[in-house]
Amino acid sequence: MKKTIGILTTGLLLIAATFGCSKEDEMPDPNAISATITVNNVGTSAYIFTAVNGNGAAATLNMENAPLTLKIGSRYQIINLAGLPHPFLIKGIGNTTLLAQNDVVGTFESNSAVNFISTDTGITFTLTAEMAAQIAPYQCGRHAAMTGNISAIN
Repeated sequence: MKKTIGILTTGLLLIAATFGCSKEDEMPDPNAISATITVNNVGTSAYIFTAVNGNGAAATLNMENAPLTLKIGSRYQIINLAGLPHPFLIKGIGNTTLLAQNDVVGTFESNSAVNFISTDTGITFTLTAEMAAQIAPYQCGRHAAMTGNISAIN
């Protein structure tokens, strides 16, 4: 909120000073990462989470195909140490793909609020309420056994 103070000196000169924060300063950065989740693989049978740093995400570390909990409205970076031989996908109800690290196009990848980014080393996205309503498991894009549940919480 900006505040302006006017000062009248000698009846002729008005000096105005503006201080405070602009609207841009008050808005959170939509690209700020809430949590970074690091995932690796156990052959072609499982993903394991090796680190969860930040707020809004939880998973048991080093457990095969562990459940993953994500908070709606938070932005996540998933670092996939297993690489492109094991592309990380977020699936939806009815086995649809919502987000994919490989060449599959997920239904939420072009959603501006999700702000999806995919690289050779992982994915970054914001979990919107709309996406959370459809979220199901995570899964490897090449190995169906590498899968685990995702829960979305408020």
